[in-house]
Order: sequence, then structure tokens, then C-alpha cells
Amino acid sequence: MKKMQPADQPSGAMYSPSIVNYSDGDVSIFDHVKDLSQLFPLKHMTNLVGICVAGSLTMQVGEKQITINTNDVFFCTPNDRIENIQHSADFECKMLCLSDNIIQGLLHDKINIWHNAIYINHLNVFSMSSICREEFGFYYGLIRSKIQNIKNTTDEIIKAIVRALLLELCHYLSKLETVRDTPSNLSQGRLLFNKFLKMVSNNEVKRQPIHTYAGKLAITPKYLTMLCLKYSNKTASDWIIEYTLEDIRFYLRHSNLSIKEVSAKLGFANMSHFGSYSRKHLGLSPRDYRYMK
Repeated sequence: MKKMQPADQPSGAMYSPSIVNYSDGDVSIFDHVKDLSQLFPLKHMTNLVGICVAGSLTMQVGEKQITINTNDVFFCTPNDRIENIQHSADFECKMLCLSDNIIQGLLHDKINIWHNAIYINHLNVFSMSSICREEFGFYYGLIRSKIQNIKNTTDEIIKAIVRALLLELCHYLSKLETVRDTPSNLSQGRLLFNKFLKMVSNNEVKRQPIHTYAGKLAITPKYLTMLCLKYSNKTASDWIIEYTLEDIRFYLRHSNLSIKEVSAKLGFANMSHFGSYSRKHLGLSPRDYRYMK
């Protein structure tokens, strides 16, 4: 993470949200947003997590229209096409914009809950309980306070608070998933994409050729990649790499396995290949990543 610097807050404009940026775009906080259209389109690989604190909002997300009311949490992913935004006169929301990198880096073994809710069930909005609302507000306020007093905090503290917030969200998302039925009107393409993600996430050795996954789905690798781009704006290869890197991060930083054991567990032919893969995608050797502060 790069050293964080609070951004200047806009003044004088009726609908300008106050904003504090840090971590070179990994996280942004927006306060008092009254015109959501100002924030779209989102930056590349940016996920939006918002809470409506007043009024209501309707908008077209892809092929469906969603309505957001006071105390609702809503999500938008990098590939979401947002159109026809309309809000009540008293609408106001608070938002966090989180890069894919920080979500993947902080959620670790809970990333499947996030992916299942956001990419497979395509969840865009849910209503918060009073307890959930209080906790979300607490974490949001703490993150904002730490950023504003950046000289008295550290990157590790900021990351720990953001991780705690993401884990709280995953806790609520997992409870929603237990009562949420798979929609019966999903297209065949969407069902195949969902099966692909579940297949990758459930494999101990995720780094397998695309044709291996495509063969199990009885489709061509080209068609699988086309489906992935359509429903997530990522290729099949991107998803395989993403899940593989999450395993690498987890086992190097949160297990007692030796680097050689991690390499074998994740299906690398040898330590040299594992080292090259880590340096290419993480920018560090496995050893350097394990002991990185």
C-alpha cells in the first residue's frame, strides 16, 4: 500500500460528495452523496458498497431495475452497467469504493461468500437490521476517522478495519445465502458461468487449463471465456488466476505449511515454477511474500 493522503473536499457545489481517498485508489469514502450519477462509471476494477441513509433510489443494473430504500445496503461491481438513475429529493447515501485487489487480499478464505453473493446470485441490494446498520456505521466512521488522522495511524490499522467491515458484510451475506433460492429463470449461459465459479472455488488445485473446466461443462474454452466476460467482465483465465492467488496468499500468510508444501498442495510442478508464478502475479517471491510486513 502506498502512504495515504486525505483528498481535498469539494466546496460550494450542492451535490458534490465529500471524499477521502487513500491507498492509491484501493479505497475511497464518499459522504453525503445526493446524486449517485456523479460516481458512474466506476473506475476499472472498483466495487461499490453503499448504504442509503435517507430517501430512496431506483436504477437499472444490467437487465434489471432495483429499488433502494432507507437503511438498504447496495452493491455494484466493476462490470455492472448502471443506467436510469432516479432518486427522491431527500436521497442521501454513504459509500465505500473498494478495488478488487483489496477485497481479494483481505477476505482470504471468505472470498467465496463474496463471489457467490455478488457474481453468482447477482445480489445488488438487501435491507439491514438495526444491529447491522449500527455496525456498518461504526466501521464506516472509524475508517473515515483514521483516514482523516492519517499521521496517527498505519496502513495495517486501516487494512484491519476494512477487513473487519468486509467480514461483517460476508457474515450477513452468508445468512442471506442460506435462505436464497437459485432463481429459476436464469439463462443457460448464466447457469454455466455459476457452475464454473463453483467448480474453480471447490477445486483444491485451481490452476488447471481452461479446457479442463470447459470439458467438464461440455462447452468449448472459447465459449466459457465469452460467458465469463459477459457476466463478470473477466476471462476464465482471470478467474482461475484470482482464485489461485487467493490460495497462495492464504497458505503463505496464514498456515504453517512450508513453501515447498504450499507449492505441492496447489499443484505446481516444482518450486521454480511456483516462484516464477508468484513473482509474475504478486510481484514477490513466495518467501518474500510470506515475510512481507
